[in-house]
Amino acid sequence: MTDVIIEKKGHTALMTLNRPSSLNALCEEFMSSVSGALDEVLNDSDIYTLIITGSGKAFISGADIKEMYGKNSREIFDWSSLGSGLNMKIETMEIPVIAAINGYAFGGGLELAMACDIRIASENAVMGLPETGLGVICGAGGTQRLPRLIGESAARELIFTASSIDAGRALSLGLVSHVVPGERLLEKAFSIAGEIEKNGQLAVRAAKKAVNAARNTKIEDGCLLERRLFSALFDTEDQKTGMGAFIAGKKNVVFKNR
Repeated sequence: MTDVIIEKKGHTALMTLNRPSSLNALCEEFMSSVSGALDEVLNDSDIYTLIITGSGKAFISGADIKEMYGKNSREIFDWSSLGSGLNMKIETMEIPVIAAINGYAFGGGLELAMACDIRIASENAVMGLPETGLGVICGAGGTQRLPRLIGESAARELIFTASSIDAGRALSLGLVSHVVPGERLLEKAFSIAGEIEKNGQLAVRAAKKAVNAARNTKIEDGCLLERRLFSALFDTEDQKTGMGAFIAGKKNVVFKNR
């Protein structure tokens, strides 16, 4: 059985994490497989968006506790670097990444979902960062990304209490942007991807770069980067196509991404 399944529909790649017997728990081998699948997507210039979902009951149930348990501090630092690096690869991909959270998303699973650009959830999804209940903390970016997404007070409460939340609570906190019935989850994900794909992809990728920079830079530096990206797009064919169509009152613009 293939641990990671890649399917392509138009300009969208669907990555299904496929270790249902372990609830898609993240072990070293599985993280390497996911990273390799991301490279496959990155090497295909015809893919404009990526959807990540899980098979069975879980998106990702968390890290493989049995694999982690016996490690010392040096060994677990190297192990956690794999997860942190995987999430950073997702966050910094040029293309937008949508997490379609189909079930359990705990610990490392929620950390991976938070590295995606957009998160949607099925009605039965449950998520949280349970690490303090195990005597540890997050090791792949959870303490850094959650406060940025839902605010410090709510993030501190979830992390300190190791609480789980349902999809409705995740929506109210802004952790996910849509909650839909499970049978409509991928339909909604592909619908969002389709709306993204209608636009100029050079602009979409520039927008992702600018939004990502907002997390880590002063407002002055972020606005400077934004202006540079904005200006650079005026040397593209897509800018002339898009603005020219607007001036002429044309709809159904076809961008050539150049």
